[in-house]
Amino acid sequence: MKMRKFKNLFVMACLAALTAGLASCSGSAAGNSSASSADAASTADGVTVKHIGTGSSVPPFCYLDENGELKGYDIAVLEELDARLEEYEFDIQYMDFSALVVSLDAGQLDMVSHQLVKSDARKEKYLFPEQYYCLSPMSLAVRSDSDIASLEDMAGKKINQNPSAYEYQMCVAWNDAHPGQEMEIIAVTDLSTADGYKQVANGQVDAALTYQSTFDTVNAELGLDLKLTDVVMVEDTYQMFASDEQEFCEAASEALKAMMDDGTLGKLANEYFGEDIFSLYADKITIVPES
Repeated sequence: MKMRKFKNLFVMACLAALTAGLASCSGSAAGNSSASSADAASTADGVTVKHIGTGSSVPPFCYLDENGELKGYDIAVLEELDARLEEYEFDIQYMDFSALVVSLDAGQLDMVSHQLVKSDARKEKYLFPEQYYCLSPMSLAVRSDSDIASLEDMAGKKINQNPSAYEYQMCVAWNDAHPGQEMEIIAVTDLSTADGYKQVANGQVDAALTYQSTFDTVNAELGLDLKLTDVVMVEDTYQMFASDEQEFCEAASEALKAMMDDGTLGKLANEYFGEDIFSLYADKITIVPES
């Protein structure tokens, strides 16, 4: 029987070592000797160990419970994948989001699970399964007296977006597909979610594209006179694999398809999100940038 392992890396030390020019960071600080994707260790029964990176501070996706145990939707999906992929054993490590891609590039991780989208830049360097494992529905945060309820209502209205973000590409794709109904996309960088909400509240822009959980948390602290529309866009999110993990990626994709078909993903979504996001929002994955 496979034993799943959860480890916390000393990522700051690793990043410092990488910055100093080392080929990879040593796992000795955490009492852990991570293998590269090219020389993944095999157990006595021939099962190949795969090193998986995730986070620990983004509930309900990945977080530490009151006992310091790694929990969340992403973790539950990984555990189910580990159980179904008998030829692999998952070594699950959690670290800061900024360290995940660095560790993947350094060969310390074989796969990352952290609600990632298939951006064009990422597809040039990494592998993605055909099957997404989660959906992220987004709504518009608008003033309480606003009559904006949909993207159609955003014609001629202003919205902030970071040009380097996938959501910017989605907004551009919406404009391209709806001539005469284009929203005005204001390019911004380093604008915090809180400041973005404040610009909506004071009328600098008409709406902010956001997630329900983010709105509930941030605006509860700000106390701005804002409301949230129904879902207007949905991102399909994926696990991301090192470029030399084709076989592992394909195996995971097949298992994820089976988990979608047999209702496992919907069951886990209900457990962690309180709703089956797949049955509710799968038909809304319609705004996608051109490849």
